[in-house]
Amino acid sequence: MVWRICKINPALILSLLLLPGLYGCGHYSFSGVSTNAQSITVATFFNNAGAGPADLAQNLTIQLRDYYQRNSRLAVVNDGGDLYVEGEITGYSIAPIAPTGNDQAAQTRLSISVRIRFVNTLNEEENFEETITQYADFDQGLSLSDVESSKVQEILDKIIFDIFQRTVANW
Repeated sequence: MVWRICKINPALILSLLLLPGLYGCGHYSFSGVSTNAQSITVATFFNNAGAGPADLAQNLTIQLRDYYQRNSRLAVVNDGGDLYVEGEITGYSIAPIAPTGNDQAAQTRLSISVRIRFVNTLNEEENFEETITQYADFDQGLSLSDVESSKVQEILDKIIFDIFQRTVANW
């Protein structure tokens, strides 16, 4: 009865409601562009910076794999993924910043740089290589050993997010 009053075809309404659900089947999409990628391989990262915690590269690798598993439908595989990420830590540095009136720094900056290579075996135009650098600041009155663990994790979180965004979220 309502259909007659509004003169709306129920089949049209049903089609419009089902269409978005049918479109999403079979293709993987982060931002509207579809791809057929089903898997990703994250190779073990190495620490070529010559500094930082001994387990820095291992933590980066494990956390990056976990991030892809938690935040995408891609299967994380050891070899032969449709997508492939590898890289190395190329920089780990500490520098004073935010000078005060006494020619001293009020803050210290810990920076980590990671060189990544991304290969999309399904679309070579998306392949790239670049360096991602992130940092975290802490008060000059604190020693690196006081804050290193928490600041390194803060930086790794940013780097992992950047790698994820750069590799798959731009689709």
